[in-house]
Amino acid sequence: MDSSDSLNQKKNKNKKKQKKKRIPAWLAWGLEVLLLSFALTVLFSFLTEISVKNSPAYICVIVLIVLLIVNISCDVLANAIISCNPEAFHAMAAKKIKGAKRSVFFCRNATKLSSIFADVIGDICGIVSGAAGTALIVHFAMTGSVYEIVVSIGVSAVIGALTVGGKAIFKHFAIKYNKRIVFGFAKFTTFFKKEK
Repeated sequence: MDSSDSLNQKKNKNKKKQKKKRIPAWLAWGLEVLLLSFALTVLFSFLTEISVKNSPAYICVIVLIVLLIVNISCDVLANAIISCNPEAFHAMAAKKIKGAKRSVFFCRNATKLSSIFADVIGDICGIVSGAAGTALIVHFAMTGSVYEIVVSIGVSAVIGALTVGGKAIFKHFAIKYNKRIVFGFAKFTTFFKKEK
């Protein structure tokens, strides 16, 4: 009787331990992305707001161009990382070439990094560029006129076309030169944080 009671107690303890397991990895990652997206959206929106509010039209255009470049660059980087094979950098890492270990790390974590660059940063830039576009429309539009509608549609169409078209054009180069792009970015990041 005593042995069966102790077995039951052990089983109950094991069940409790299983119930106390950590959050599933997919959910933890989703929550991390949610928090990162929120923080970056606040940051990008704040910077855009203080840049374009009561600024001349050319400042709005410059901010829009910067956001488009960041958006397209992040998409290129995401495509390069996800299409790159880490084996390309193993020999370089063995020779202790600067940026090679980081390149291997990027390739091994391709799904998460491509999600951060393409989905988080890229999408946030797309949303914030819409806000910058609205500020630009205010400069050119006359309230309540047909001209305002034409300018509004025109600016939105140009932003959308440049974003989608830019991504489509550069996707080819991202995949063709994926090793160079990943290695170049990895080498660039070593200026901020050294490789171990």
